[in-house]
Amino acid sequence: MSLSTWISYTIACILLISPPGPTVTYLITTSMTHGKKTAYEIVWGSFWGGLVCLILSFIGIGAILKTSETLYAILRLLGIAYLIYLGIKSFLDANKVKDKTEKMVPPEKGEAFKNGFLLIFLNPKNIIFFASFLPQFINHNSPFLLQTTILSLTYLIIGLINDYLYSFFASNIGNVLGKHSEKWIAYIGGVAMILSAIIVVFQNF
Repeated sequence: MSLSTWISYTIACILLISPPGPTVTYLITTSMTHGKKTAYEIVWGSFWGGLVCLILSFIGIGAILKTSETLYAILRLLGIAYLIYLGIKSFLDANKVKDKTEKMVPPEKGEAFKNGFLLIFLNPKNIIFFASFLPQFINHNSPFLLQTTILSLTYLIIGLINDYLYSFFASNIGNVLGKHSEKWIAYIGGVAMILSAIIVVFQNF
């Protein structure tokens, strides 16, 4: 793989990763209501979810998902259901706040990491995407393992930086708005997550 190929791949990754999706919606909501520390757990959960999806695509699961409509549909529906669950949970957590000066209770330790992981892992498009996208940049005359490692790490690191930036700026905005706005941010985030799930339902695959 040449340097120019890697640069082209990096630019493509940035363009694909930067636009906010369901995971970033959850990440922004959490950053604004619970701060950077909790949001960073989601970031690392997403990172490991992406790594698992990459590994699964390399061992042939992506090809299986392409040919098995049933397996693809099951995994996709689980992802949609989990996104709706997080949206409803955001509503319920907001309802627990009775006073404007009261802070929302942050997720239990490990919960944010788990949510970040599952939001990535339960989206079958990620596994199929890796199986279809990465091979376009692989030179078959060069070592396969080295190239896939470089491409995978590039994608994951760009995703990590992207999520960290979203978390950082969203947390700062949350601090400016103050804790009295946490309840409404959670409501809006809940609506956004449920709408994201509905959009995914009607997307053509």
